[in-house]
Parts: sequence; C-alpha cells; structure tokens
Amino acid sequence: MDERILEFIKNEQLLSWAMIDEKGVYTASAFYAFDEKNLAFIIASHEDTKHIRLASENSSIALNIAKESKIAFLKGVQAKAEFKMASKEQMKIYFSKFPFAKLDKSAKIYALELFWLKFTNNALGLSKKLEFYKK
Repeated sequence: MDERILEFIKNEQLLSWAMIDEKGVYTASAFYAFDEKNLAFIIASHEDTKHIRLASENSSIALNIAKESKIAFLKGVQAKAEFKMASKEQMKIYFSKFPFAKLDKSAKIYALELFWLKFTNNALGLSKKLEFYKK
C-alpha cells in the first residue's frame, strides 16, 4: 500500500462504515486502530448492536474516512473490507491505542480487513486518486 495512504490512515481515528439491512444500507461510526501487517481497521463494539448483527450476517462492508471541508484540501478513504473477529494480536493493537476500552468488558474487538481502497488527496490534484487492491 502506498505510504501516503498509510500516513493518512495512521493520522486519523474515526471511520464510518456501512452494511446491508432488510431495507438497504445501514451506517455506523467507530474509532479505530490500524493493523498495518494485515491491512485491517480494528474497532470495538457490542455484539448486540444492529451494525454488528448485520455485519455478522453479511461480512462484506464498506467504509469511509474523510477529513477537511474545503474541496481543495479534501483527503479521504473509501474502502471495501471483510468483517471478522479480531485476532489476539489485533486486540493488542487496539488496546495499545485505546487502553480505556479495556474497562468495557462486554465490548468485543473486530477487524475490517481491506480488499480494496481508494485514497483521495485533492492537494495532489483534483483528479488524482490512489487505489489499492489486496492480492
């Protein structure tokens, strides 16, 4: 993955993600840590929430991270990923970034493993997009 994409991801911490429900698309937001080795966003949530139930039923999800409201400086990521339970190593990554999350014993840790990503950075030029495909 291009270093400019990784730098953007590592400097942010909030994503919005979407899954499918019986009437269409459903969205949620989550704070994340990033697993660079496995190219996965790591999030925490409760298994009884609608977004976790939906992602468990259909593991193909989409996500978005956006920064800046002025179009000339817009930076952001659009991505597709697979929802899964986080590994022990990913749990360590998450808790090292958000140690207070250990206090919520009922929350579970999940991974959104990337398979496609598009990075927009209008500072590079309005039509310049960087794409990543997992092999």
